[in-house]
Amino acid sequence: MVQGRIALGGRVSQTAHERLHAARSMTLEGRHEEALRELIWFHEHALEEEPSLYGVRNSYGLFYWMDLAQVYPPAHAALEAQRDRHASALLDGGGGRQAFGDLAAINERLDCAAHTYGVFCELLARDPDTAQACSSRAMEAIIAAGDFALAGRFLPDPERVVRRASTLLNWDVANRRVRPFTIAPRIKAGIYNYADEVKQVLAVLEGCGRHEEARRIAQLATDLIPATTIRRAVRAALLPGARPWYERSVLSLRTIGTKEKLRHRRRLAKAARAA
Repeated sequence: MVQGRIALGGRVSQTAHERLHAARSMTLEGRHEEALRELIWFHEHALEEEPSLYGVRNSYGLFYWMDLAQVYPPAHAALEAQRDRHASALLDGGGGRQAFGDLAAINERLDCAAHTYGVFCELLARDPDTAQACSSRAMEAIIAAGDFALAGRFLPDPERVVRRASTLLNWDVANRRVRPFTIAPRIKAGIYNYADEVKQVLAVLEGCGRHEEARRIAQLATDLIPATTIRRAVRAALLPGARPWYERSVLSLRTIGTKEKLRHRRRLAKAARAA
């Protein structure tokens, strides 16, 4: 037995992380059907192996899946089918917040906020308690639908939301040098998540006509960040059209040229010889 893996018949199975990166390599190499199988496996089973992969699963995992869908249409249909399974489980009383979070994440990739909004409204009619638990994840789709009456109904106290979120970001920044090393861009992700939460609050306040309160909350959101560099990054992330950190940090098939693909294949061959 090897730590983090399972020995099967004298062979060592791949970890969830390795299967995700294998899917990416298969996409680059044109092995589309195999890549899709790995991505489906990762979405359906990665959390059984490592629950902490939830964020990776719904960011990098779906990003890679959509890149595959650009060149392999069955991947797009498979992602829609996965989304519909989450919706069915949720509306049948299973899955709860995780099922709704998975559905919302997929719809963000598919640019189908209207579907998320529709499922949330149906869930609200069927199971108000579960809808309440899912309301924060549904907020972006509710805002996109322009239903500010519904958004205002589920908006917590704006100042409390911003103060809580800023405390989490400031703690991450203050402790980044004493926490265990990770290749994950924790601070970049924290800045983006903070700005995203603040922007949702501001959108609801503006949509409900609470303009003066929105201006006060926007100023408070930056004032609560004492580190100059982080405060500047937060201010930039609050600008309209600011892109998510994971979209800026992941190469897309649309931008990868022939030379990069060749370098990628050489790295794979070198790693295989060293194994």
